[in-house]
Amino acid sequence: YRKWRPKTFDDVVGQSHVIHTLKNEINSKKTAHAYLFCGTRGTGKTSCAKIFARAINCLHPVDGNPCNECEICRGAMDGTILDITEIDAASNNGVDNIRQIRDEVMYSAVHAKNKIYIIDEVHMLSDGAFNALLKTLEEPPPHVVFILATPEAHMLPPTITSRCQRFDFKRILSKDIVIRLKQICAAEKIKASEDALELIAHLADGALRDALSILDQCVCALPEGIDLKSAGDVLGIAPDDVIDKAVFAIAEHNSTEALGCISSVVKSGRDLNNFIEKLIRRFRDILILKVSADLKSEFLSYGEETTQIIKKQTVHFDAETASYILSALCDAQTKAKYSKSFRIIYELAL
Repeated sequence: YRKWRPKTFDDVVGQSHVIHTLKNEINSKKTAHAYLFCGTRGTGKTSCAKIFARAINCLHPVDGNPCNECEICRGAMDGTILDITEIDAASNNGVDNIRQIRDEVMYSAVHAKNKIYIIDEVHMLSDGAFNALLKTLEEPPPHVVFILATPEAHMLPPTITSRCQRFDFKRILSKDIVIRLKQICAAEKIKASEDALELIAHLADGALRDALSILDQCVCALPEGIDLKSAGDVLGIAPDDVIDKAVFAIAEHNSTEALGCISSVVKSGRDLNNFIEKLIRRFRDILILKVSADLKSEFLSYGEETTQIIKKQTVHFDAETASYILSALCDAQTKAKYSKSFRIIYELAL
């Protein structure tokens, strides 16, 4: 994920609503003094902050993107220009850290046009640090830009958020993650089947960085090529055929078969929590097909083969039953988080 971190806005996946606005601000030279990038992990907040910081100071921007070739861009990428400062608020969250910034902003930039402070995980700042930052954020010198990034925007004081332009980064769709993984596999000459990449995208849960980390793990374990079965073995994922058996066992009220599915998952060394997670997702999909068949393409993101299997399973349940099963499995998953005997909780649920 470090090698393939986006270097221009055009490389960023799934955040077109944010990219369009930021590029327009660069093109029109109407940048604000403070920005707040919000969103879950791995969606591109810090990457966009770095790209935006370079674009603001770039000597030759190209359609809102930094050129990445001028001395300012190169210095920003290799860390030799001190006018762009990145701070991790998780480990620098005290009043003294912010006071240091407050003292530094009074001096003009040395090499670039603007001094830019990227404060990552800004929600980790202490109350005193927020208060120290407030006045500087409200009336910074004209040559200073703050870019705050956080996955927990609700933890920031309203006095901070009201002084920033806020951009919300959404979870990246599985299909967009798969497209990006295909591009990377082609560039790195990695052999990977599409269903294996779909599995990785589902596990990433909307975070492209997580997807690249999982892909990296699979590449190290499977240098000859990645397919669905081998990827599942490496990642400890319960195979789809076990999920299918469990669904049909529940449909047929076959307790022996249902408990046998849990036993087979444990004996094969797979992650039991992941098995229940996939089973919950399967009944969620069944319920979706029951209540909104016309919208299935909007809610489901599977290949044709998997979609057909789910359709066959759907006929065994009505919406009320699927909803009850989904609720029971979710309750069991919640209880299992706080119990050492989580296998027994899952067996009781089935």
